[in-house]
Amino acid sequence: MNNSQKRLSKFGGLVKWSLLRHKFYIPVFVVVQIVLSFAVIYGFLFITHSTNQAEKSYLCTGAMAINVIAVTCVLAPQIVSEAKQNGVYEYLIAPIRLNKRLLSDLLIWGLLCLPGILSSILISTFGFGLDVSIGINSILSVLLIIFSLLLVGFAIAYILPSNVVPLVTQLIMIGGLLFSPIIYAADRLPSWTITLYKYLPFVPASQIIRSSIFRLEYVDSQNFSTLIVWACFGFFLSLITLSRRK
Repeated sequence: MNNSQKRLSKFGGLVKWSLLRHKFYIPVFVVVQIVLSFAVIYGFLFITHSTNQAEKSYLCTGAMAINVIAVTCVLAPQIVSEAKQNGVYEYLIAPIRLNKRLLSDLLIWGLLCLPGILSSILISTFGFGLDVSIGINSILSVLLIIFSLLLVGFAIAYILPSNVVPLVTQLIMIGGLLFSPIIYAADRLPSWTITLYKYLPFVPASQIIRSSIFRLEYVDSQNFSTLIVWACFGFFLSLITLSRRK
């Protein structure tokens, strides 16, 4: 067995170990995402009395974005923070390179985003008749969204104290649901908030979903650039924080 095969085998073992460590969470996360898709779409449909197709499309695409945010920036930081508090990462950091540790977590949590995405697509297609476009561009766009937000979530978990992480993640969730143009149009908000959201990763992610998967609007390169910058920022902050612990 050559060096590349050994490295691949070690990484596969790390991924398998991570799956076993999360085996009790995975079924719960799947159910939560499916319930969240129905809750966001139909719950806000009843609350807002949305009648036209444009408002319904925001609920459908927003449900997908909220699901991704819930996994990447709420659930993942809390679980990682709990593992950090329990000493799991101190145990792993010494024998395993930091980039492999991050890559394995990205892979596991990226897969955990899929049930919410698929359930939102099914509800949008069969419940509201929205056209879905699945291709190379849409798949790459979704992967960029997932990994960018995951790296932001990991940075939150690694940098902040464990007792602060739940507060920050809940603020992100509340902001995503109520105070950002993800499940409704941006023209309902003051202009200064729209400018602010352009430089945060959450609204650009939802706009890319509307554009790449549902073809409901056009997005420029700034949305992708924003996600890439946040991904790099989260990645380097995570590496720096973990290397200090090492």
